[in-house]
Amino acid sequence: MHAAIPRPPDRPSDRPLDRRLDRSLARVRRRLGGWLDHLAPRACGLCGTALAPSAFPGFCTGCLQDLPGARRARCARCGQPTDTPAPACTACAADDPSPVDATLAAADYAPPLDRVVTALKFGRQLALARPLGELLAARWAGALRVEPLDCLVPVPLAPGRLAQRGFNQSLEMARAMSASLAPAFATLPVLPRRLARLRDTPPQAGLGLSERRTNLLGCFECSGRLDGLRIGLIDDVMTSGSTVAEAARALKAAGAERVVALVAARAA
Repeated sequence: MHAAIPRPPDRPSDRPLDRRLDRSLARVRRRLGGWLDHLAPRACGLCGTALAPSAFPGFCTGCLQDLPGARRARCARCGQPTDTPAPACTACAADDPSPVDATLAAADYAPPLDRVVTALKFGRQLALARPLGELLAARWAGALRVEPLDCLVPVPLAPGRLAQRGFNQSLEMARAMSASLAPAFATLPVLPRRLARLRDTPPQAGLGLSERRTNLLGCFECSGRLDGLRIGLIDDVMTSGSTVAEAARALKAAGAERVVALVAARAA
């Protein structure tokens, strides 16, 4: 079993019905996951090695130790590797204030983790969302004392892309992260409907840096208020940072106090 993590401070209340529903779903996912682990033992999401039912996160010890960039010093603002840990790299210092207050990246977007992310998104291997979500949980647990959160908000997909893919990988990772932290963090709900993507945009991967920065302008919108909440913004990969920045801008406009990007992989 993974080590107990201290409970964060109480947060401002969100909609009670949503919170109760999220707690119930987290309990169901946790129990169902436990039963399935015993019926069909889990395998490492990277190398396929059999794992113990209580393994956390869903990668073997060897692969966890070899995750690219997992132990690198990073800019606390954007998550880019630095020579030494820093509150802001040169680029972030010049871009102050940023709508993203901090970034917690589990590892680099490099082999073999990049293949897992690609298999989840484009190979429709939905089972890989669980170990990636657990990886985010472990990354956040290590930074809990400096980055307490009140809720998790996944970066949404545009309606057309969601219909084509059939699921939002960021939402599935957020649910896995929340479920793996329960019951100690049953009050860390996932809010999948608060942030919406208003229009389809060209994929960021096919654009240059300047185009990435303008492609998503104004494409996210929040429903309802998020006054005073410290939000964990969940995404699979952070490349230029334009997507999480624009999403964070919408969350801040809805009253969020702090937005922390939680990404499985950070591209250089």
